[in-house]
Order: sequence, then C-alpha cells, then structure tokens
Amino acid sequence: MNPQYQERIEVMHFHDWARSVLGRLPYVADQDTYDALLGEKVLAALQQRPDADCWDSILVDEAHTFTREWFLCCVAGLKDPENGDLVVVSDGNQSLYKRAKFTWKSVGIKAQGRRTMKLAQNYRNTKEILDAAWTVVKKTDQDLTDDATFSTVEPEAALRQGLRPMLYHANTKAKAVDIAVEQVQRLVMLGYSPSDIAILYRYKPKKDTALFDSMLQRIQALSLPLYWVTESQETKVNYSARRPGVRVITTLSSLGLEFKVVLLLRVEQFEDCFDTDLDIRLLARRQLYVATTRAQNKLHLIAGGMLL
Repeated sequence: MNPQYQERIEVMHFHDWARSVLGRLPYVADQDTYDALLGEKVLAALQQRPDADCWDSILVDEAHTFTREWFLCCVAGLKDPENGDLVVVSDGNQSLYKRAKFTWKSVGIKAQGRRTMKLAQNYRNTKEILDAAWTVVKKTDQDLTDDATFSTVEPEAALRQGLRPMLYHANTKAKAVDIAVEQVQRLVMLGYSPSDIAILYRYKPKKDTALFDSMLQRIQALSLPLYWVTESQETKVNYSARRPGVRVITTLSSLGLEFKVVLLLRVEQFEDCFDTDLDIRLLARRQLYVATTRAQNKLHLIAGGMLL
C-alpha cells in the first residue's frame, strides 16, 4: 500500500468501529437484541457527529453478516450520506445468521442498475472443491432463493483444477479423530506447512471434551505447532494469520478465512441440512458451504457417525 494512503485508511470490525464512535460498547445481557441495539446507539452518535469527522468512503466487506441497523450506520458515517462513496460486498451463500429481512432502499443504499455488479468467478477453490460445495446450496428448492437483498450467486468458474474432495466415514467419533490426526501427519510429510492445514468443527459437546483434547495432544506429540483459534473468545478475537500451527477452528469462525487444506471433522453434525424447518435447513446448508469453501487445494470430510 502507498504510504501516503496508509495513514488515511482504517480497517476494523464493526464492533471496533462502534467502539471508536461511542467510546465504549454498551453491555446488553440479551444477545438476541444486542446487534440491533448497538446499531441504534452508533447511528444516534453518528447523526450528532460533525461532517468533517465522518468518512469520505466506506467499504463493507462480508456484508451478509451485517444487520439492517448496521447499514444505516454506514450511510450515516459518510460525509455525504446521499452521494458518498459506499461499496458493499456480499455473498448470499455465506449468510450464516438468522436476521430480519430488509431492502437496500430501506437503509438508504442505492443498489440498482449499473450501481450493482455480480462477481461470479471463483479465485479461491479448485473446480472440484467448488463443484462439491455448490451442490449443498444450489437452487434445488425455493428455500435458497427468497432473499432479494443477499441473493445467491452461482460461481461460474474456478481458475484451478485439483483433486476431488475425500470423504472418510468412520464408525465412531474416536476413529474420526484417528483419521484427522493421521491426515495431518501425512499432509506435513507431503510438504504442507502446519499453518496451511485447518481442522474445522461445528461444535464441541461437553461429553466429547476428552476426545477433542486428546486430538490436540496427539498433534502436538508429532512435534507440530498447534493453534486452537476458537479456544476462547479472546483467542478468537485476536486471531493472527502470522502465528504458526495447525489451525483448529469452528466452522462459523472460519468465515472470511482460507487454508490450503481443510479437514472438516464430524461432518454428521450437519444433519440439519435436511431438517423439515425451512430456516434451519437453509442456515445449516450455508454453514456447510462456507466450511467446505475455506479449502483452496484439498478438502477432507470426516464423519464419525451415521450420515443421512
């Protein structure tokens, strides 16, 4: 980046931006209403802020994670809310949270005609990984096509080809862990850096704590560095791409990241991809799509129980 621009560009999460505007974040016990309340407080503060202290341009990446109130804040944060430079980048396939629907017009964003662009080319995944991932969210029924704001865009092409994803179906959760450890060892022997490898898991039940901990210990026993990104809220917030080690991270927290190899552990946890409830089915499929598309070169799906 040109040094003369670097000092004038700020890059931060919405919550960090909110803290910079408010001075401190509000405490709300009810997490279901926190995002909306936070947006309302930031919006009120921005509306009282002098234009000179606002921003010339705002770029919203991963916009599908934003609420309606947050977009109102982005518009209000511009020096010229009516004609200012606001760029919004989103992917409806990666909209992982259930929130109230809204239109761009309702939040003051002009998203019509030439002001919109669909980016369909995929630069991250191989064709084989992308094809497998797309089968999860492709338009096979109407539940995946009803969000006009964050619409789904079918990727048209991947620039690279590679190996097809592998599915390992173990009979037990313990055997699934065995497979994960064995694959990590094998990948390192093939020349992959530990930092290139990520083990993704959807959630860790308390009853599986000992088994999960044993997996971490066995990887470290191979004299490999380990980076459990989602060990705590603090480690998750302070994620560093420069820190060495095999990544261990939840599927939700992997949004926005990419790794040369992904081992998706306990894929049977996504059984709600076939739930009878439309919203549950939709969110589960998108979470699975995000998890599989974190893989740049190789994808290994490891099941430790019954698959539907």
